Amino acid sequence: MIRSELRAMEWLTREPLRLAPNRVYRIYTGGAMLDRLQGKPDPVDTHFPEEWVGSTTVSRLPGRDAEEGLSRVILPDGSTLVLKSLVEAFPEAMLGAAHVARHGVELGVLCKLLDSAVRLAIQCHPDRSFAREHLGSRFGKTESWIILDTRTVNGVRPYILFGFRDGVTEEGFQRAVRAQDIPAQIAMLNRLEVEKGQVYLVNAGAPHALGPGIFTVEVQEPSDWVVNTEYVFGDMRRTEDQCFMGLGFELGMRCFNFEARGMEYVRRHMLSPEVIHEDGHGREEILIGPQDTPCFGAGRVIVHGGLADKDRGRCYIGIVAEGQGHLMGPEAALPLRPGMTLFVPAASRHHGYEARPEAPLVVIKCFPPPS
Repeated sequence: MIRSELRAMEWLTREPLRLAPNRVYRIYTGGAMLDRLQGKPDPVDTHFPEEWVGSTTVSRLPGRDAEEGLSRVILPDGSTLVLKSLVEAFPEAMLGAAHVARHGVELGVLCKLLDSAVRLAIQCHPDRSFAREHLGSRFGKTESWIILDTRTVNGVRPYILFGFRDGVTEEGFQRAVRAQDIPAQIAMLNRLEVEKGQVYLVNAGAPHALGPGIFTVEVQEPSDWVVNTEYVFGDMRRTEDQCFMGLGFELGMRCFNFEARGMEYVRRHMLSPEVIHEDGHGREEILIGPQDTPCFGAGRVIVHGGLADKDRGRCYIGIVAEGQGHLMGPEAALPLRPGMTLFVPAASRHHGYEARPEAPLVVIKCFPPPS
């Protein structure tokens, strides 16, 4: 789309924007619970287990389309437009003047719907300081998990591996990685069974792996940087170079934070929702606030009738987790149903949410870093 045509799209910044489906290829399998949420008739696990939502970030997997990962906005005529193009054309209307003054035209957050049918590889992510020095990036990858649902896979209850166990040393973990002793690596991490509704903050540097049967909203910094410690994963054999982002073993291993250790660390990073408003019309909660991380935020609205949107004037990514209803605007109402995703510009003139009477409307909001 040429610049003059894009300029004619300025009116889009004044209303909530519906996003097109945006499945992204991964080397692991999953996605059946994501299919179910999106109303697909035959849910199945495939190599497209993730939906990248409100994404201005590209996937870094080699051999894939150069624009894979970028979200697209659905226009009234059914065509689509890359969200990143709108952000770059109208940064203040899309992101807000305060956001642009502090962060520029970078949205600063990536949101995913992720459904794992297998245990993911043990990994960690670089922090911002490491990413700036060694990867030429202003973003590391602190992330979070808001667990939407779980399932038992092959008799295994859903679990996560998160943080080192007490007593694990850097030297001992490095030996297990060099030897590719996967059972030893697993044994060095805390294993926790998880439940729907739990929220975890996974700071950069913390070792982790999602187990099978977890369907989560993953809110994270907008990068795909990852250090993997398993050279063989499923049917794929990876080189040391691939597992350590081309940095080599010694430098790549510096991404791990060996202070992320013990159950006390885990407990500090299990977040409890903070109710900030509740009445007969609904409830608003902070799931991840600025006191938890400066990297991003998340909230949840549970609507029983009609609820004004207190975040009007602030851009965010929305995910409809349950129920049906509308996001009400001055001229039209955007219908909402489970699995629907949206981007709400800072300049949007919508009023609030309304739920259909038969069930509450639940919307997860994902926010960029504070301005």
